[in-house]
Amino acid sequence: MSQRKWPSLIGAGIAAALGASPPLYAQSDFDFTGPDENLAGEPTRALVLGSVHIAQLPEETMQTDHLALLLNRLETFAPDVVAVEAVDGLTCERMRRYEKLYPRVANRYCRDPQPALEALGMTLPQARTAAFAALDELEDTPTTSQRRKLAALFLASGEPWSAALQWAYVPVDKRSAEDGLTDEIVEELDQLLTSRNESNLIGVEIAQRRGLNRVVAMDDHPADFVLARAPDTLWPTVQAMWGRASDEANAMLKKKTELLGSPEGVLEGYRFMNAPDAQRLTIDADFGAAARNPENDAVARQYLAWWQTRGLRMAANVIEAAGNHPGAKVLVVVGASHKSYFDAYLDQMLDFEIVDLDAVLAD
Repeated sequence: MSQRKWPSLIGAGIAAALGASPPLYAQSDFDFTGPDENLAGEPTRALVLGSVHIAQLPEETMQTDHLALLLNRLETFAPDVVAVEAVDGLTCERMRRYEKLYPRVANRYCRDPQPALEALGMTLPQARTAAFAALDELEDTPTTSQRRKLAALFLASGEPWSAALQWAYVPVDKRSAEDGLTDEIVEELDQLLTSRNESNLIGVEIAQRRGLNRVVAMDDHPADFVLARAPDTLWPTVQAMWGRASDEANAMLKKKTELLGSPEGVLEGYRFMNAPDAQRLTIDADFGAAARNPENDAVARQYLAWWQTRGLRMAANVIEAAGNHPGAKVLVVVGASHKSYFDAYLDQMLDFEIVDLDAVLAD
């Protein structure tokens, strides 16, 4: 556990009084890495799983049963909170309301809650308030009716993966248009449970195995405000930058998908893409390359600013989700290129401890 040291402010003041030249930039001697050595109680433990975006892969490369070994290993971590790369309903509402500031962003990353809202006769804030009130009143063994109502409320709240989780608890023969559900909503909930999105196949599945009642949506896309104000040369600049990736980085990307195709291959593939060497190559070929880009450097830095803003807010959303559960175990399911950033950001929190993913996934 790291030793914490306060910045040497007294020494700096003495140096200034003696006329010594101040440093060109400030450096803090305070080390935030790891939980505070005198933390009261147990740290909140975060396990960050960097994932491929499963829906983008051919089904033969990643069939549902290929995830079996990975899921079994993640279940041994026994998370109390599961967070996935999805945008929460209130954030989606904000981006819809300010469409001119976030052009087409909500349409790209948010599901339309309107059918569920119309069925319930509610606004989105009303549905979200009702959903959390219902969670607070939930019995130890919820009834099928309560599950159906929560599924409808979460869908109307713009929280589709929490809705899918509630729907997963409903016996198949009870998944009917009752308790505020219409046939249209039932069809949408059924589709969510067959989604190839890792938020469903990993996030909802682990949450159900653990008996949780919510899947936290922790993604952030108001950061796209930066992209919306970047020049048209941004994406050509970024694509050219990607085209200059090293042979080693390209080989890593190729190997990442070649390992998939079986339960053993998927487990090995996830261990590979989350390993430090693969993470380093990913960053060097993308965001590190943007920081060093000699051509159109300002545009590349805008891309980097978007990514860093988004990542910091995502990490903050995870901290907020665990805030009322100090000492909880938190599983974060996120795109693989976010993995090292999450580990670094969360490791700066005084009461967070980063769990070694490979130790969890290893045999």
